[in-house]
Amino acid sequence: MLPELTFLACPTREWLRNLSPSDIQKGPERWMKDITEVALVYPGSGLDGSPIRQTNGVFSAFIFLDYGISKAAVLAELTRQRKTGTGFAHHDLVGMVEFDPTPLVANADPAFIHQAGNIHQFQAPFGIWAVYESNLPDSHERFSFLFLGVEAIQALAALFPTEAPHGLVVQEHGFGGNCWPSFSAPILKLAEHWSNFPEVLILGPNHSMKKWHQWSQSLCVDVATESMHKETRELMWFNTYDLFSRDR
Repeated sequence: MLPELTFLACPTREWLRNLSPSDIQKGPERWMKDITEVALVYPGSGLDGSPIRQTNGVFSAFIFLDYGISKAAVLAELTRQRKTGTGFAHHDLVGMVEFDPTPLVANADPAFIHQAGNIHQFQAPFGIWAVYESNLPDSHERFSFLFLGVEAIQALAALFPTEAPHGLVVQEHGFGGNCWPSFSAPILKLAEHWSNFPEVLILGPNHSMKKWHQWSQSLCVDVATESMHKETRELMWFNTYDLFSRDR
């Protein structure tokens, strides 16, 4: 994780430590409440692993949402070895399973379901759930990685209808590569239904800070990214709301 986030570090949750490979093969549905409770969520993630590198150890659950990446590409990324660079480095795969994500996102508020046809969605919905464990000496920390190949705004609305995710990455994808004219606009609209704010918010460089000012109270750190967004930088904002009362 980033050194600036050390004070937010949390140990792996008990439910995640106790998962066996056979548990993982049953799919994530049974553990969705645990997964979403303290997850960092990345709508329109592509294969950009930088938020895991930046926040692994603060969060032990990550939810990536993107229908524009093929299942084969995601599987290839999740199974290749890494020594340095991303949050997957120095971690071994405990178990992985493919599943149908349709039931998880079916109950989204219709206001956040794109009604028109979408030329950018070229494949059937898919879900992949993987759990990784550190292979460093004296460390058995784990993290859960959930990739949903579905429309991201609908999935975000279905998984977080009234409570904000603890971590949220917002990268603008509304300029011709997505079914929404603006990617951040429906997220801000959904946030009106949330009873709290994300604890950690990572913004892409193409955002008006005025829109997100209510969420950005204390600290701003310029963060280099890798993978899909090699030439950009992200601004990471930490919200003071409930910052020190979170269960550690």
